[in-house]
Order: sequence, then C-alpha cells, then structure tokens
Amino acid sequence: MKINIPYTLNIMLPIIGWSILCSAFSFFLILSLASFELEVTKKTFLYAFPVLVLVFGFLGVIRYGGAKFWFGEEIKIINENVSSSGEFLSFGTDTIKKIFNSLVYISRSTTINVFAGGLSVLVLMILALWVNQASSFDLMIVVVGGVIAIFFSCAFATFFCQQAMFDAVKECRRILIERGEDTEDVILSSIAPKFYFLFFLPFFTILIVFLFIPSFSFNAAMLCFVALLMTFIIDKTLFSYISNSLNELQGFAKELPVGERAVFITGSLDKEIVSLSEALNKASEQIYSSKKELEKSKEDMAKRVEELEKFFKLTVNRELKMIELKKELKKCIEKQNLKTD
Repeated sequence: MKINIPYTLNIMLPIIGWSILCSAFSFFLILSLASFELEVTKKTFLYAFPVLVLVFGFLGVIRYGGAKFWFGEEIKIINENVSSSGEFLSFGTDTIKKIFNSLVYISRSTTINVFAGGLSVLVLMILALWVNQASSFDLMIVVVGGVIAIFFSCAFATFFCQQAMFDAVKECRRILIERGEDTEDVILSSIAPKFYFLFFLPFFTILIVFLFIPSFSFNAAMLCFVALLMTFIIDKTLFSYISNSLNELQGFAKELPVGERAVFITGSLDKEIVSLSEALNKASEQIYSSKKELEKSKEDMAKRVEELEKFFKLTVNRELKMIELKKELKKCIEKQNLKTD
C-alpha cells in the first residue's frame, strides 16, 4: 500500500534527516573533547542530547506533516492543492496564487525554523548541563559543537528547500503568466546571503580542526585568520563575477523590447555563459527578423488598402456617372417621344 506523504513533509524529511546527522556529528565531537568530570553530567549529556534532537525532529514532522493542531495556513494550502510528487490538484487562478505565495513563504521560513529548533536544543542542553554542575570548559565545547551543527543544518535547509520546490514554483509562475497575472509583487529572498554560507563553511572546518589541536598557538591562529580572509576575498570575487553575468542578462532583457537589433555580449570566459550568450543572440535575431517582417507586412497591407480605396473610389464614381448618364438618356428619350406625339 502506497503511503501518501504530504508535499511539505516530503521536502522536510531530508532536511530533518540531515539535521539529525549534523547533531550526531556534533554529539561525537563534544564527547571527544569534553571532560565531563562528574558522572551525572556525562549521563545528562548522553541521554538528554539525543532525546532533545529526536523530540524537535518529531515536532518538525508533525508540523510539516499537516497536523491539525499545529500547522500554518501556508502548509495547509500547499498540502491540500499539491500532491506529494509536486503535481497540482487545483488550477484556479486564486488557488495558484495562494500556492505560489505559500511556497515562497515556506522557502523563507524553513531555514528560520531549523535555526530555531537547533538553538532550542542547544539552550536546553546547556541549561541541563549547568544544573548538573558542568564545568565552563564543557559548556563552551557544547556551545561550539551546537553552533557547528546548527550552521550545517541551516545551510543545507536553505539550498535544498529551494531546489526541491523548483519545479512547483516554476509551474506556478508559468500558469500565472499565461493568465496575465503579476508575480513581481511577491517578496523574494536575495542570492547574496547564500554567499556567506560559502564563506563560513571553511571557517567552521578550520574551527573543528582547531578543537583537536592540543596546544593553542598564536602563529597558527594568525595563519588560520589569514586563510579565512583569503577565502572571503575569493568567495566575494566569485559572487561579484556571478552577479556581473546576471546583471548583463538583465540589461539585455531591457534592450529587447526597444525594437533595435539587440546583441548580448558577455565578458565571461566560461563556456556555459558563452553558450547562453549565443543562444540569446539567435533568439534576439529571430525576434528582430520577425518584427521586421511584421512591419513590412503592415506596410504592404497599408499599400494594398490604399490601392483598394482608390479602386473603390474610381469604380464608385464611374457607377455614379453611369447612373447620371442613364437618367439623362431616359429624359432625352422621353422628350423625343413627346415631340413625336
């Protein structure tokens, strides 16, 4: 028997699974570094941490599974109108608008919910350890391990959620555009914040390595700081490069409706961007040629109409003259008959 999984839960299950995996990584990282001198402190961590992670994971399953006592209006709209495979069950314009807005909302809120859940687990865990007299060093290790798990969970949630909903969002846009509806009033997230995830990935990787270095060295810390700064500059350069390509596309799109022959010229040396440039130029040339043919057809039609109007005037005038001549001829005949009589 096939189980019908709600669409939002179908998206969230991999995110929840990844978050649990990140928590497990953090769990063993903390165990490797923390001392837990008191037995009660160690047992608290060993039992409370997995339980808290599973509880909040279960709460996520309940929420995105569409439980009636705890779900948002957006989750309800999506699950009632979109199947687990992403197929639409309703095609009314108002419904499609609501689905589109709900998908955008879920995309923005998923990362926030993952962050809130991870932070809740971390805070409760610290409180439990503090009550059981954990040392400051152990609490610091738990905080560091928890932050690492939260970051990797949020990064995956951000990228995966938008990728998973890509086809559904695209279909919504297609339907709304075909029906003449506007989708530009929806508040979308920028691509810029994703850049910072790319920067902090090496930061947390270096942090994990640092945790296992037995003795702290100022020189090593400075080298890591310089390496992170270099990574930031490289990532920022990459982001600027991608942004330039996107801005070029936007500028080209603005030139198309003007009517002149638009040519997309890119400064990129990547074959994907260059191939896209060639495809856009071919499409632009076809649009330009079609427009010119249309203008020529309009001119030919206008000339034809003018010729028809002239022909119509000539034929009408001729007919009118013929009618007048017939009337005059008839009058002459009648006059001649009267004279004859």
